[in-house]
Amino acid sequence: MTQLCLIAGCRIRDRHLPDCDQDHCRGCLPRTAHEGYTCDVCEGRTVDRLALIAELAPDARAVAAGLVRRGTGGAPAGKPGSRPPLNDGATDALDEIQNRLTTLAREIADARGLQIASADERGRGVPDPLAHVCSWLSGQVRWVRHALDDQGGAYAAGVYAEIAGCARQIRSIVDGRGEPKYLGPCGAIVDPEDCPERGIGDHDCGQHKPCPGNVYGWPGAPTGTCRACGHQVNQDERRAYLDGEVREHPYRPAHIAEAYGVNVKTIRSWATRIRPDTGQPALASYWRTDDGAIEPWTEPTVGDGLDDEQRAVREAEIRAELAARGPRLHYVGDVLDLAAADAARRETERAKRARREAAQAAEMGA
Repeated sequence: MTQLCLIAGCRIRDRHLPDCDQDHCRGCLPRTAHEGYTCDVCEGRTVDRLALIAELAPDARAVAAGLVRRGTGGAPAGKPGSRPPLNDGATDALDEIQNRLTTLAREIADARGLQIASADERGRGVPDPLAHVCSWLSGQVRWVRHALDDQGGAYAAGVYAEIAGCARQIRSIVDGRGEPKYLGPCGAIVDPEDCPERGIGDHDCGQHKPCPGNVYGWPGAPTGTCRACGHQVNQDERRAYLDGEVREHPYRPAHIAEAYGVNVKTIRSWATRIRPDTGQPALASYWRTDDGAIEPWTEPTVGDGLDDEQRAVREAEIRAELAARGPRLHYVGDVLDLAAADAARRETERAKRARREAAQAAEMGA
């Protein structure tokens, strides 16, 4: 029996669950899980995140070893004693990532009766232990989407969330701690007796109103904290919720690229690439009217039967119309879906190449 994807935040724009009664909702119906308990898009994102962790592992280890120093100043390069000290925080974070992913791998291996190759067995192809466990887990994602946990729920929900958390954590090691990230409004109902101690200010606890503060969290940290009341939230859960909300809103390509790490040139190429099966761009474009409405982007036409003067006037009108629209906008969910599909395609091609190389090596050794 076909069912809906059970991954938090999975949804289709402009499709709604039967009990949805919110006029502002842009879609709350999850995608269809044609196999197991998750959709192809969520599976593709997980494979892409594992590939990202493996790709960033060498850079993260360079940060942990003190081979990379951020900022300027300090002793000149090459001067004795100028080597940056070991980064204990990055080392601990890498150990945590390794432990989290290794624990997942062991759980899956035990459930399936499999073995994970040791350092000697895996050879020189995948020397980094973090890259090795990511490669192994990538081959298990398809099984995970069909599995159930001990409570009878979708095992993929926890696995996908754990991998997403590790991907964010290793990116924060490579990019630096940076600034705390906004995690949305707090909304916690604070105990009235605690309010004076927590400095809520004008917050009316007697009426049990939600805290009006905002939650921020350091990249890679497990929790985020409200700056008003001190309430803490799980960063992975809050980010999953925010990602689901943001998916249904249009933004400029540059903003999406900055927030999600998708190449801005790739996003723009999707907006101009015509699909042969539909005759439409792979990525739909929109623009915002003066009253805030989102309208589909259509290209104005010059028209036929115009003389040179009329054509010049019409072309000037088109340029003014396009300038008034501003930059193209794209729904975040559409961009992430295309990125996930591309990641799944690349993983399929990588697996095919690996099988061909293994077959060629076997023939040469025979």
